[in-house]
Amino acid sequence: MDTNLFSQINTTISVKEASVVTVDQFQKLLQAGDKENLSLLLQATPYHLSAEDLDDLNIIDDILMKELASEYQWAFEEAPDRTIVTMFSLRYVYHNIKVLLKARASKQDLSHLLIPIGEQSLEALEHLVSALSSEFFPEFMIQELQSIWSEYEGYHDVRVLEIGADLAYFKHLKKIATDFDNPVFNQAIMLMIDFYNVITVKRAFAQDKPKSFMLQLLSDEGSMTANEFIALEEGGLISWFNQVNPDHFTLALADFEEKMSQGRAGAVDLEYLYDLMQFHLLEEARYQTDGPLVLARYILGREFEVKNMRLLLSAFCNELPLDAVKERMRPIYGQ
Repeated sequence: MDTNLFSQINTTISVKEASVVTVDQFQKLLQAGDKENLSLLLQATPYHLSAEDLDDLNIIDDILMKELASEYQWAFEEAPDRTIVTMFSLRYVYHNIKVLLKARASKQDLSHLLIPIGEQSLEALEHLVSALSSEFFPEFMIQELQSIWSEYEGYHDVRVLEIGADLAYFKHLKKIATDFDNPVFNQAIMLMIDFYNVITVKRAFAQDKPKSFMLQLLSDEGSMTANEFIALEEGGLISWFNQVNPDHFTLALADFEEKMSQGRAGAVDLEYLYDLMQFHLLEEARYQTDGPLVLARYILGREFEVKNMRLLLSAFCNELPLDAVKERMRPIYGQ
């Protein structure tokens, strides 16, 4: 790929960075004290919420996702190669596919659960799921949905739709990695798949689920087989982590290594660790002015920004202590 193709969009990103919520702004939001002051502080961010809005989690989430969707729309319109944007947006696409499959099966209107993020419109996605054919989506994706629906018609179990959509998502990610052939993005995608498998196993064991249950859920697109991921729970988690954690990653991950070595790493810890690793993987683009990593880092930064805002605003809405928010905040863009 000609990295110079990204020069224009990377220049635009340097301008858009002015609207990113900074470390200082987050600190002020955390110290707001009450919803009126918090609302005033939010006016200096892209997330304009009134004090009344801060009493409604649905309104909060709508505002956050609307802003994130606009960032994705901009990225799809301006990126010289949409593969980078697709890598991040694909989870929303398959979330929507899952919703639409369930709506088709139950004959219910579940449109309120759809998220308007993806290369194609929601209308095009609705047509794909209803007709199981489309001129706007790749043939392999159409075939996956046809297979999922065919299996559902055989079992009439909604779990077939949920599991099928999840596994199709990881197959799609793996195809992106193969086609794009960029070592950083290949690694980012492998982390997505591996951490899904590890976290799924962790939760299944916590719920005393049998091995047969886990095998249905796990993706075969990761760095190991499903059986090997299940075996990690017997004390091999740290060995897997050492394989997916290159030496150049920060020492900030040392606490998680210790937890894994001692068998104390839970699903929540692993979710946070996954985000932290993705952040450090793309941080090498911080001082780059060309190539696709600048865009990837910006999108990930916006994703984390929404996660952090959701944590913070949900705590205010539910009058929860903010100490837990500080502990679970993802890295802030530019910090």
